[in-house]
Amino acid sequence: MLTNMLDEVTTHGGHADLAAAHFDAICTVYDEVFSRPPFFWRDDESVLHRERLDQLLTDPSFGITVALVRQDLVGFAYGFTLPATTRRWSNVTGPLPDETTREWPGRTFMLFDFAVLPAARGHRVGKTLHDQLLASRAEQRATLTVQPTAADTKAIYQHWGWRQVGQMEGGSTAAAPLFDVYLRDSLDDLRQTR
Repeated sequence: MLTNMLDEVTTHGGHADLAAAHFDAICTVYDEVFSRPPFFWRDDESVLHRERLDQLLTDPSFGITVALVRQDLVGFAYGFTLPATTRRWSNVTGPLPDETTREWPGRTFMLFDFAVLPAARGHRVGKTLHDQLLASRAEQRATLTVQPTAADTKAIYQHWGWRQVGQMEGGSTAAAPLFDVYLRDSLDDLRQTR
């Protein structure tokens, strides 16, 4: 049924108020996507995700794009600006050049969570969410993490211009014990196609 309605997909970008309006639906989609293989799923992940998202909504740099079929949320992408004092790069395995690890206010957008329901995949919903969110950002570049077991997801990111720069361990409340770290060096090409 959803596949027949995918020509009715609309995407909307915004900030914390948009995420708050779709909070429960975002959490439902997150749970459905990430509780299945190839993703690692911890018993308390649903609760931890809700807490992380609730906390992110207080960040003034938070941005989100959602995909809807009629009123039903089928996907989302959201994140925030890394602070200049971030310790993100010090947690990445292997030596990284200073040019990669140097931060300043507004340099890097962190694509924190991104999910599309299985029934909505293969119809450019994910690509539209990705491009619309990143094109709306003023940052120079973007970073994200993905679980190492998600080979198909990693292949998509690489096709979209991301490159893996290392790995990092997840913390005590992280979605997984290990993540591959990706970087997209520039967002200019996405802003030019807007």
